[in-house]
Amino acid sequence: MPEYDPVNQKVSLGRAQKAREYAAEQLQLGGEMLILDAGIGPGTMAEVVLRKADGVRVVGLDVSATLLNAARERLELGFGSRVHFVRGVFEALPLRNGIFQRITSAYAFRDARDRATAIEELARASAGEGVFGIVDLGKPNSRVKRIFIDLYVKYLMPVIAKLSMSNAIVGNPWRMIYPTYQALGNNEELVEALRIKFRDVRIKEFLLGGVIFVSASKTFADDS
Repeated sequence: MPEYDPVNQKVSLGRAQKAREYAAEQLQLGGEMLILDAGIGPGTMAEVVLRKADGVRVVGLDVSATLLNAARERLELGFGSRVHFVRGVFEALPLRNGIFQRITSAYAFRDARDRATAIEELARASAGEGVFGIVDLGKPNSRVKRIFIDLYVKYLMPVIAKLSMSNAIVGNPWRMIYPTYQALGNNEELVEALRIKFRDVRIKEFLLGGVIFVSASKTFADDS
């Protein structure tokens, strides 16, 4: 667990944390917002959110008790009552309707077993003017770009991970990312899936579309 963030930073060519920071900025956090971190993992995105705005509170959701414990150890000392932890899955959120002003999911939404049901549940839990922000691996719409990203995730990413992690890690967990990546739809398909439940969906691509930030709002943004 202690090696998760530094190795991910290297395999993402330095973009993993930058994408989280970009997402937190775009979500316009403030006030006493209640925020769901869907797929909190070891708490990396939640920490960015909590540091970004002093008044916000975060509910961290994850299916893994191990990851919830890691997030708790990371966050409770510094943020205390501002962070709470819930065990659950995207497709059946143990949460009330319309209570979150913001929802984040960083490098986790790709693991949803049923993306359509997950989007429906996240939209249900989102407040009327809520925004859902996703940071994740992307699959470019362009076939040429997709070939480059595919080769990187399949071959180069595991090599960089292997060189970056210590001998304490058995095997190479980063090899597991490629099958997940293969199962992803392309970036436009994700946008279209979100548009079924959210009105205003926008995407920002990094690294040829291999890393993405998607914002999905319940209401249309005012661009004036």
